[in-house]
Amino acid sequence: MKKLWYYFMRAYIALGLDFYYKKILVKGKKNITKNKAILFISNHPNALIDPLLVATHSSRTIYYLTQAGVFKNKIVKKILDSVNMIPVYRVRDGLNSKDLKTYNDEIFQYCYQILNKKQALLIYVEGSHNFRRKVRPFKKGFTRILFGAMDKYNDLEIDIIPVGMNYTNVDGYASKVSINYGEPISFRLFWEIEDRNEAIKRLITEAENKLKLVTNHISDGENYEKIIPYFKPDEFLFPEKVNEKLKYINLNTVPQKSNNSKNKFNLLQLIVSVNSFFPLLIWKKIKPTIKQTEYISTFRFAVGITTFPIFFFIQKGIVTYFFGSTIGWIYLILSFLSVLLLTKTHK
Repeated sequence: MKKLWYYFMRAYIALGLDFYYKKILVKGKKNITKNKAILFISNHPNALIDPLLVATHSSRTIYYLTQAGVFKNKIVKKILDSVNMIPVYRVRDGLNSKDLKTYNDEIFQYCYQILNKKQALLIYVEGSHNFRRKVRPFKKGFTRILFGAMDKYNDLEIDIIPVGMNYTNVDGYASKVSINYGEPISFRLFWEIEDRNEAIKRLITEAENKLKLVTNHISDGENYEKIIPYFKPDEFLFPEKVNEKLKYINLNTVPQKSNNSKNKFNLLQLIVSVNSFFPLLIWKKIKPTIKQTEYISTFRFAVGITTFPIFFFIQKGIVTYFFGSTIGWIYLILSFLSVLLLTKTHK
Protein backbone atom coordinates (compact mmCIF):
# COMPACT_ATOMS: atom_id res chain seq x y z
CA MET A 1 0.00 0.00 0.00
CA LYS A 2 2.84 2.38 0.87
CA LYS A 3 4.51 1.66 -2.47
CA LEU A 4 1.27 2.39 -4.33
CA TRP A 5 0.87 5.65 -2.41
CA TYR A 6 4.49 6.59 -3.24
CA TYR A 7 3.94 6.14 -6.97
CA PHE A 8 0.64 8.02 -6.84
CA MET A 9 2.25 10.96 -5.02
CA ARG A 10 5.22 10.87 -7.37
CA ALA A 11 2.94 11.08 -10.41
CA TYR A 12 0.81 13.81 -8.84
CA ILE A 13 3.85 15.90 -7.84
CA ALA A 14 5.41 15.42 -11.30
CA LEU A 15 2.21 16.78 -12.86
CA GLY A 16 2.20 19.67 -10.40
CA LEU A 17 5.81 20.53 -11.25
CA ASP A 18 4.89 20.67 -14.95
CA PHE A 19 2.23 23.23 -14.05
CA TYR A 20 4.71 25.18 -11.92
CA TYR A 21 7.85 25.28 -14.11
CA LYS A 22 7.99 26.64 -17.64
CA LYS A 23 10.62 24.08 -18.60
CA ILE A 24 12.35 21.17 -16.84
CA LEU A 25 15.49 19.89 -18.55
CA VAL A 26 17.00 16.55 -17.50
CA LYS A 27 20.54 15.74 -18.61
CA GLY A 28 22.80 12.76 -17.97
CA LYS A 29 20.02 10.33 -17.03
CA LYS A 30 22.06 7.57 -18.65
CA ASN A 31 24.57 7.96 -15.79
CA ILE A 32 22.05 6.56 -13.28
CA THR A 33 23.15 2.96 -12.79
CA LYS A 34 20.63 0.14 -12.40
CA ASN A 35 20.58 -2.77 -9.92
CA LYS A 36 23.19 -1.08 -7.74
CA ALA A 37 23.24 0.95 -4.54
CA ILE A 38 23.40 4.68 -5.30
CA LEU A 39 24.15 7.72 -3.19
CA PHE A 40 23.02 10.84 -5.04
CA ILE A 41 24.90 13.94 -3.84
CA SER A 42 23.47 17.33 -4.76
CA ASN A 43 23.75 21.07 -4.30
CA HIS A 44 20.76 22.56 -2.53
CA PRO A 45 19.43 25.97 -3.63
CA ASN A 46 15.68 25.37 -3.36
CA ALA A 47 14.54 23.69 -0.12
CA LEU A 48 12.02 20.84 -0.65
CA ILE A 49 11.61 21.55 -4.37
CA ASP A 50 15.06 20.06 -5.04
CA PRO A 51 14.27 16.51 -3.82
CA LEU A 52 10.84 16.61 -5.47
CA LEU A 53 12.41 17.37 -8.84
CA VAL A 54 14.99 14.60 -8.47
CA ALA A 55 12.35 12.13 -7.27
CA THR A 56 10.08 12.76 -10.24
CA HIS A 57 12.84 12.91 -12.87
CA SER A 58 14.93 9.87 -11.99
CA SER A 59 14.66 6.24 -13.05
CA ARG A 60 15.15 5.05 -9.47
CA THR A 61 12.97 5.08 -6.35
CA ILE A 62 14.80 7.39 -3.96
CA TYR A 63 15.02 7.93 -0.20
CA TYR A 64 15.91 11.47 0.89
CA LEU A 65 17.70 12.79 3.94
CA THR A 66 15.89 15.96 5.05
CA GLN A 67 16.36 18.33 7.98
CA ALA A 68 14.27 17.16 10.92
CA GLY A 69 12.68 20.58 11.46
CA VAL A 70 10.14 20.03 8.67
CA PHE A 71 8.83 16.87 10.41
CA LYS A 72 7.47 18.70 13.49
CA ASN A 73 3.86 18.79 12.31
CA LYS A 74 2.31 15.30 12.70
CA ILE A 75 0.33 15.47 9.46
CA VAL A 76 3.34 16.76 7.51
CA LYS A 77 5.48 14.02 9.08
CA LYS A 78 3.11 11.29 7.86
CA ILE A 79 3.15 12.70 4.35
CA LEU A 80 6.94 13.02 4.27
CA ASP A 81 7.39 9.50 5.68
CA SER A 82 5.09 8.12 2.98
CA VAL A 83 7.25 9.56 0.19
CA ASN A 84 10.54 8.17 1.60
CA MET A 85 11.86 11.29 3.34
CA ILE A 86 14.14 10.62 6.30
CA PRO A 87 14.80 13.19 9.08
CA VAL A 88 18.36 14.18 9.97
CA TYR A 89 18.76 15.87 13.35
CA ARG A 90 20.99 18.84 14.10
CA VAL A 91 21.89 20.90 17.16
CA ARG A 92 19.44 23.59 16.04
CA ASP A 93 16.59 21.05 16.41
CA GLY A 94 16.86 21.48 20.19
CA LEU A 95 18.42 18.09 21.06
CA ASN A 96 21.25 17.61 23.53
CA SER A 97 24.42 15.92 22.25
CA LYS A 98 23.45 12.49 23.66
CA ASP A 99 19.97 12.45 22.08
CA LEU A 100 21.37 13.89 18.85
CA LYS A 101 23.84 11.03 18.56
CA THR A 102 21.19 8.41 19.42
CA TYR A 103 18.68 9.71 16.87
CA ASN A 104 21.21 10.07 14.07
CA ASP A 105 22.81 6.69 14.77
CA GLU A 106 19.39 5.11 14.15
CA ILE A 107 19.03 7.10 10.93
CA PHE A 108 22.48 6.02 9.72
CA GLN A 109 21.68 2.36 10.42
CA TYR A 110 18.53 2.76 8.36
CA CYS A 111 20.59 4.29 5.52
CA TYR A 112 22.99 1.32 5.62
CA GLN A 113 20.03 -1.02 5.14
CA ILE A 114 18.73 1.03 2.21
CA LEU A 115 22.08 0.81 0.44
CA ASN A 116 22.44 -2.88 1.25
CA LYS A 117 19.13 -3.48 -0.57
CA LYS A 118 20.67 -1.83 -3.65
CA GLN A 119 18.37 1.15 -3.37
CA ALA A 120 19.06 4.85 -3.88
CA LEU A 121 19.64 7.56 -1.29
CA LEU A 122 19.83 11.33 -1.83
CA ILE A 123 21.81 13.60 0.46
CA TYR A 124 22.57 17.32 0.36
CA VAL A 125 26.27 17.33 1.00
CA GLU A 126 26.58 21.06 1.70
CA GLY A 127 24.46 20.61 4.82
CA SER A 128 22.04 23.48 4.12
CA HIS A 129 20.29 25.30 1.29
CA ASN A 130 21.55 28.49 -0.30
CA PHE A 131 20.59 30.57 -3.37
CA ARG A 132 24.15 31.21 -4.49
CA ARG A 133 25.23 29.60 -7.75
CA LYS A 134 28.22 27.71 -6.39
CA VAL A 135 29.19 24.42 -4.77
CA ARG A 136 29.89 25.07 -1.10
CA PRO A 137 32.30 22.96 1.01
CA PHE A 138 30.97 19.49 1.79
CA LYS A 139 30.00 18.26 5.24
CA LYS A 140 31.39 14.85 6.21
CA GLY A 141 28.04 13.21 6.99
CA PHE A 142 27.81 11.55 3.57
CA THR A 143 31.22 9.90 4.04
CA ARG A 144 30.06 8.43 7.36
CA ILE A 145 27.08 6.85 5.62
CA LEU A 146 29.23 5.42 2.83
CA PHE A 147 32.03 4.02 5.00
CA GLY A 148 29.57 2.77 7.62
CA ALA A 149 27.51 0.89 5.02
CA MET A 150 30.58 -0.66 3.39
CA ASP A 151 32.13 -1.62 6.73
CA LYS A 152 28.92 -3.41 7.66
CA TYR A 153 28.28 -4.99 4.25
CA ASN A 154 31.70 -5.63 2.69
CA ASP A 155 30.43 -6.94 -0.65
CA LEU A 156 28.45 -3.78 -1.44
CA GLU A 157 28.99 -1.87 -4.66
CA ILE A 158 27.97 1.78 -4.24
CA ASP A 159 27.99 4.42 -6.95
CA ILE A 160 28.10 8.09 -5.98
CA ILE A 161 26.26 10.21 -8.55
CA PRO A 162 26.50 14.02 -8.44
CA VAL A 163 23.29 15.93 -9.19
CA GLY A 164 23.45 19.58 -10.23
CA MET A 165 20.29 21.66 -9.66
CA ASN A 166 20.38 24.82 -11.78
CA TYR A 167 17.52 27.35 -11.93
CA THR A 168 16.97 30.46 -14.02
CA ASN A 169 15.23 31.99 -10.99
CA VAL A 170 15.17 29.91 -7.82
CA ASP A 171 12.18 31.51 -6.11
CA GLY A 172 10.23 32.51 -9.23
CA TYR A 173 7.02 31.07 -10.63
CA ALA A 174 7.25 29.71 -14.21
CA SER A 175 11.03 29.74 -14.18
CA LYS A 176 13.16 27.02 -15.77
CA VAL A 177 15.31 24.34 -14.17
CA SER A 178 17.88 21.81 -15.33
CA ILE A 179 18.65 18.60 -13.45
CA ASN A 180 22.13 17.37 -14.35
CA TYR A 181 23.26 13.84 -13.45
CA GLY A 182 27.04 13.53 -13.51
CA GLU A 183 29.24 10.50 -14.10
CA PRO A 184 29.17 7.94 -11.25
CA ILE A 185 32.05 7.60 -8.82
CA SER A 186 32.81 4.08 -7.58
CA PHE A 187 33.05 4.25 -3.79
CA ARG A 188 34.90 0.92 -3.39
CA LEU A 189 38.12 2.53 -4.66
CA PHE A 190 38.10 4.88 -1.66
CA TRP A 191 36.97 2.28 0.87
CA GLU A 192 39.99 0.11 -0.03
CA ILE A 193 42.44 2.88 0.96
CA GLU A 194 43.97 1.81 4.30
CA ASP A 195 44.31 5.30 5.80
CA ARG A 196 40.68 6.21 6.51
CA ASN A 197 41.36 9.93 6.99
CA GLU A 198 43.19 10.05 3.67
CA ALA A 199 40.37 8.13 2.00
CA ILE A 200 37.77 10.61 3.30
CA LYS A 201 39.88 13.55 2.16
CA ARG A 202 40.28 12.13 -1.34
CA LEU A 203 36.61 11.21 -1.60
CA ILE A 204 35.45 14.71 -0.64
CA THR A 205 37.85 16.28 -3.16
CA GLU A 206 36.72 13.95 -5.95
CA ALA A 207 33.03 14.39 -5.14
CA GLU A 208 33.30 18.20 -4.95
CA ASN A 209 35.09 18.33 -8.31
CA LYS A 210 32.48 16.09 -9.98
CA LEU A 211 29.57 18.12 -8.57
CA LYS A 212 31.16 21.35 -9.82
CA LEU A 213 31.02 19.94 -13.37
CA VAL A 214 27.22 19.75 -13.29
CA THR A 215 26.54 22.90 -11.24
CA ASN A 216 26.96 26.60 -11.92
CA HIS A 217 30.03 27.32 -9.81
CA ILE A 218 30.88 30.99 -9.28
CA SER A 219 33.73 30.61 -6.83
CA ASP A 220 34.63 34.33 -6.63
CA GLY A 221 32.52 35.24 -3.61
CA GLU A 222 33.91 38.78 -3.41
CA ASN A 223 32.76 39.65 -6.94
CA TYR A 224 29.73 37.35 -7.07
CA GLU A 225 27.14 40.13 -7.54
CA LYS A 226 29.28 41.74 -10.26
CA ILE A 227 29.59 38.47 -12.19
CA ILE A 228 25.88 37.53 -12.28
CA PRO A 229 24.90 40.32 -14.76
CA TYR A 230 27.26 38.83 -17.38
CA PHE A 231 24.79 35.95 -17.83
CA LYS A 232 21.27 35.74 -19.21
CA PRO A 233 18.96 33.65 -17.00
CA ASP A 234 18.65 30.82 -19.55
CA GLU A 235 22.44 30.39 -19.63
CA PHE A 236 22.32 29.04 -16.08
CA LEU A 237 20.55 25.92 -17.36
CA PHE A 238 23.84 24.80 -18.92
CA PRO A 239 26.50 24.68 -16.19
CA GLU A 240 29.26 23.37 -18.47
CA LYS A 241 28.91 26.53 -20.64
CA VAL A 242 28.60 28.81 -17.60
CA ASN A 243 31.77 27.42 -16.01
CA GLU A 244 33.66 27.77 -19.29
CA LYS A 245 32.48 31.37 -19.75
CA LEU A 246 33.55 32.23 -16.19
CA LYS A 247 37.18 31.71 -17.22
CA TYR A 248 37.03 34.60 -19.68
CA ILE A 249 34.87 37.22 -17.95
CA ASN A 250 36.61 40.55 -17.63
CA LEU A 251 35.04 42.57 -14.82
CA ASN A 252 36.46 45.74 -16.32
CA THR A 253 34.07 45.44 -19.26
CA VAL A 254 30.41 46.39 -19.11
CA PRO A 255 28.04 43.36 -19.22
CA GLN A 256 25.54 43.35 -22.07
CA LYS A 257 22.13 44.41 -20.80
CA SER A 258 19.26 42.06 -21.44
CA ASN A 259 16.15 43.44 -23.13
CA ASN A 260 13.75 43.58 -20.19
CA SER A 261 10.76 45.21 -21.79
CA LYS A 262 7.85 46.03 -19.53
CA ASN A 263 5.16 43.38 -19.31
CA LYS A 264 2.22 44.14 -21.58
CA PHE A 265 -1.39 43.53 -20.64
CA ASN A 266 -1.94 39.76 -20.45
CA LEU A 267 -5.56 38.69 -20.90
CA LEU A 268 -4.79 35.07 -20.00
CA GLN A 269 -3.16 36.11 -16.73
CA LEU A 270 -6.20 38.23 -15.88
CA ILE A 271 -8.55 35.30 -16.58
CA VAL A 272 -6.48 32.91 -14.44
CA SER A 273 -6.23 35.47 -11.62
CA VAL A 274 -10.00 35.99 -11.51
CA ASN A 275 -10.77 32.28 -11.80
CA SER A 276 -8.15 31.45 -9.11
CA PHE A 277 -9.03 34.29 -6.75
CA PHE A 278 -9.27 32.21 -3.56
CA PRO A 279 -6.05 30.13 -4.04
CA LEU A 280 -4.13 33.31 -4.88
CA LEU A 281 -5.61 35.03 -1.83
CA ILE A 282 -4.42 32.14 0.37
CA TRP A 283 -0.93 32.45 -1.11
CA LYS A 284 -0.96 36.21 -0.54
CA LYS A 285 -1.68 35.61 3.16
CA ILE A 286 0.98 32.90 3.52
CA LYS A 287 3.89 34.51 1.65
CA PRO A 288 4.70 37.22 4.27
CA THR A 289 5.03 34.52 6.96
CA ILE A 290 7.87 32.71 5.14
CA LYS A 291 11.07 33.57 7.00
CA GLN A 292 13.61 32.00 4.62
CA THR A 293 13.56 33.00 0.96
CA GLU A 294 14.78 29.50 -0.01
CA TYR A 295 11.35 28.21 1.06
CA ILE A 296 9.29 30.57 -1.12
CA SER A 297 9.04 28.14 -4.06
CA THR A 298 8.33 25.22 -1.72
CA PHE A 299 5.35 26.94 -0.11
CA ARG A 300 4.07 28.44 -3.37
CA PHE A 301 4.17 25.00 -4.99
CA ALA A 302 2.50 23.35 -1.97
CA VAL A 303 -0.30 25.92 -2.01
CA GLY A 304 -0.68 25.47 -5.75
CA ILE A 305 -1.04 21.66 -5.89
CA THR A 306 -3.51 21.64 -2.99
CA THR A 307 -5.71 24.74 -3.22
CA PHE A 308 -6.03 25.13 -7.01
CA PRO A 309 -7.56 21.64 -7.61
CA ILE A 310 -9.82 21.95 -4.54
CA PHE A 311 -11.26 25.31 -5.55
CA PHE A 312 -11.53 24.38 -9.23
CA PHE A 313 -13.61 21.33 -8.30
CA ILE A 314 -15.76 23.41 -5.91
CA GLN A 315 -16.32 25.99 -8.65
CA LYS A 316 -17.03 23.18 -11.13
CA GLY A 317 -19.79 21.99 -8.79
CA ILE A 318 -21.32 25.47 -8.74
CA VAL A 319 -21.16 25.73 -12.55
CA THR A 320 -22.71 22.25 -12.86
CA TYR A 321 -25.55 23.24 -10.53
CA PHE A 322 -26.54 26.21 -12.70
CA PHE A 323 -25.56 25.09 -16.21
CA GLY A 324 -25.39 21.29 -16.19
CA SER A 325 -22.74 18.57 -16.08
CA THR A 326 -21.30 19.09 -19.58
CA ILE A 327 -20.62 22.80 -19.03
CA GLY A 328 -19.21 21.97 -15.59
CA TRP A 329 -16.64 19.57 -17.03
CA ILE A 330 -15.73 21.99 -19.82
CA TYR A 331 -15.19 24.70 -17.20
CA LEU A 332 -12.96 22.40 -15.10
CA ILE A 333 -10.80 21.33 -18.06
CA LEU A 334 -10.40 24.92 -19.28
CA SER A 335 -9.45 26.02 -15.75
CA PHE A 336 -6.52 23.61 -15.59
CA LEU A 337 -5.50 24.22 -19.22
CA SER A 338 -5.45 27.99 -18.70
CA VAL A 339 -3.05 27.65 -15.74
CA LEU A 340 -0.79 25.30 -17.73
CA LEU A 341 -0.80 27.63 -20.74
CA LEU A 342 -0.01 30.64 -18.54
CA THR A 343 2.96 28.79 -17.02
CA LYS A 344 4.38 27.74 -20.38
CA THR A 345 3.99 31.22 -21.93
CA HIS A 346 4.83 33.32 -18.85
CA LYS A 347 7.57 35.94 -19.25
